[in-house]
Amino acid sequence: MARFFSKSDIDEFKECFSFYARQRHIVNVEELKIIMRSLGYSPTIVELQTYYKKYQKEGKIDFATFLDIMHEHSQNEKCQEELVAAFQSHDIQRRGYVNASEVKNILTQFGEKLNKREVDALFREAKIQPNGQVKYADFIKTLLTPAPDY
Repeated sequence: MARFFSKSDIDEFKECFSFYARQRHIVNVEELKIIMRSLGYSPTIVELQTYYKKYQKEGKIDFATFLDIMHEHSQNEKCQEELVAAFQSHDIQRRGYVNASEVKNILTQFGEKLNKREVDALFREAKIQPNGQVKYADFIKTLLTPAPDY
């Protein structure tokens, strides 16, 4: 899989893999989730379960196999483009803004639903007023930036 990623990408993947896969292998879906999301990817639970089932050998995934998973997932994930398209569908006047109340409704009612507390925390981090406007380009940047792990 080295042919699909730059050396710096592989180094970053290896560092993250080594940090979280303490047994030098991924041994469950939760570890796979933590590693992939720490790298800024957003696989769903179903995708993670599918990758684990497809790629594990004797209940383990080594680093070389992890690169195969990352390659497959990077071919499918178009997070930023999908989010922009979703926000644009609610931005009828194409101003770059949508109502915060509408975003809150979407986040609590569709897809992998967030609860009110999670949405409030997300709005606080993105500095969005609950009854204000959401500049979605900035909001998407906040969503896709991995949280610090300390």
